[in-house]
Amino acid sequence: MTLTQNELKFWERVKELAQNNLGQSPYDYFIEPAKLLEITENDAKIYLESDLHRDFWKKQEDLIKTAGFEVLGAPISFSLYTADDIDPTLYDRVEAASIASAEVSETATFITKSDVKLKNSLNDKYTFSNFVQGDGNRMTLGAAIAVANDPGGMYNPLFIYGGPGLGKTHLMNAIGNEILSTNPNARVKYVSSENFVNDYVQSSRKNQMQEFTDEYRTLDLLLLDDIQFFANKEGTINEFFQTFNTLHDKGAQIVISSDRPPLELNEFQERLTSRFGWGLTTDITAPNYEDRMAILLNKVDEMAIKVPSETLSYIASRIDSNVRDLEGALKNLKFYADTYHVETINVDTAAKALNMLESDKLMHDSDISSSKIQEEVANFYKISVADMISKKRPKEIAYPRQIAMYLIRELTNKSLPAIGKEFGGRDHTTVMYAQSQISKKMKTDTQLQKEMDTIKSNLR
Repeated sequence: MTLTQNELKFWERVKELAQNNLGQSPYDYFIEPAKLLEITENDAKIYLESDLHRDFWKKQEDLIKTAGFEVLGAPISFSLYTADDIDPTLYDRVEAASIASAEVSETATFITKSDVKLKNSLNDKYTFSNFVQGDGNRMTLGAAIAVANDPGGMYNPLFIYGGPGLGKTHLMNAIGNEILSTNPNARVKYVSSENFVNDYVQSSRKNQMQEFTDEYRTLDLLLLDDIQFFANKEGTINEFFQTFNTLHDKGAQIVISSDRPPLELNEFQERLTSRFGWGLTTDITAPNYEDRMAILLNKVDEMAIKVPSETLSYIASRIDSNVRDLEGALKNLKFYADTYHVETINVDTAAKALNMLESDKLMHDSDISSSKIQEEVANFYKISVADMISKKRPKEIAYPRQIAMYLIRELTNKSLPAIGKEFGGRDHTTVMYAQSQISKKMKTDTQLQKEMDTIKSNLR
C-alpha cells in the first residue's frame, strides 16, 4: 500500500521545513532514514531506525503541526515506531515509503562572553562529514550529532568509551566544530585530561585558581578526552567534580571520553561516576572488514594516492584494530612506494610495506587460514570442527558456523564459493546469508562484539 497524494505532499513539506532548520549532518543521520507509514485520524505514523532516533523526534511537534496546517489544514499529531514495536500490519509500508522525514531543532542558549579570548584547541579537520560511519560507531555518531544539534539537552553528559584510534577524538572535535559553525560566539573548549591536570596544577601553584575557574566554569561546551587519566589524582577529580556540577546546572553541554565505561572507572569516586549516567553512555567498537575498506578509501582520497582495490582489501584483512593503524599502514605504504619508486602499489608492495609496522598491529597471513579460524571459533564455542563443517543444524552448531564463515570472509581473501567448500561443500549463497546475519547482529549485540574481539585476539 502506497502513500496518498496528500500524505506525500505533507511529507515533502516536513522534509522541506527540516532542511531549512537543520544542519546537513543531523538531517542526513536522523531525517533521511525515517519514513512516513500513513496518516490516520490526523495522526502521522512515522517509522524510525532506533530509540536514539525516537528521542530526537520527540521534540518535533511544532514541525509536524506546521506541515499539517499548511498542507492538510488540520492539526496533525504523530506516533513513532521502531522495528521492536511497530504494528505488523504497517510494516510492509516501511519499505514502500521512500521519502525521508525531518525535524526542527531547538536553538541552543549559550552564555556569550565575546570580550574573553578562549583557545578552544579544536582540530578543524575533524568534522561529521569526513567521519566514516560503520556498524561499530553508528549509535555514537548519532548521539554526537544530536548533541551538536541540541547542546545541553537530553544527552548531557555524553560519555563515549572505546579503545584507542576508533574515532572518539574525531567525534568530540566534530561536535565542537559543528556548534561553532552555527554559533561562533559559543564558549567551546576541547582538552585532553592530561592538559586539564596541567592547567589545574599550574593554576594552583601560581595562585591563579580564579583564572582557571573563569575559563572552565563559564563554558558552553566542555569536551574532555581520556578521563581515565584522572585516576588517583584526588585534587583534579575534586576540581572536575565542581566544574561538572557548575556546567551541568547552567545547562552547558559536557562530552567525556574514556577507554572504558563509567562503571569500570574504579579509581573514581562514586559521586562522579554516577553523574556520568545522567545523560547517555555509548561505545565505539573496532570496525569490521566493510568499514575498514570504507575508511581506507576515504583516507586514500585524503592523501591523494592511487591504490588498487585489491591492495586495499589486503590491508583491510591484515589490520583489524582501529582507524589510526589503518592510516598508519597507508602512510607506510606511501613512504615505501616513494622510497623505492614503485609505480604500481600491488599486494606484494603492500606486504613489504606492512612488514615495517609493529607486529601486534597485524593479522599475519600465516595465522589467518580458514582452518585456524574454524579451530579457534570451535574452541571458543566448545564444539568440534567436525560438527562445524557437518550438515548438522542445531543452533549451538549453526551459530558458530556462521561466525566462522563471517570471520573467514573478513580476515582472508577467499571467495564465497571457496569458503563454502571449507564447510562441507556448501553453496556460496549460504556463506552470503551467514555474513549478512552476523553483520546485522554485530550492529546491536555488544556481547557478540566482545566475543568477536576475543576470537580475533586469540588468532594473533
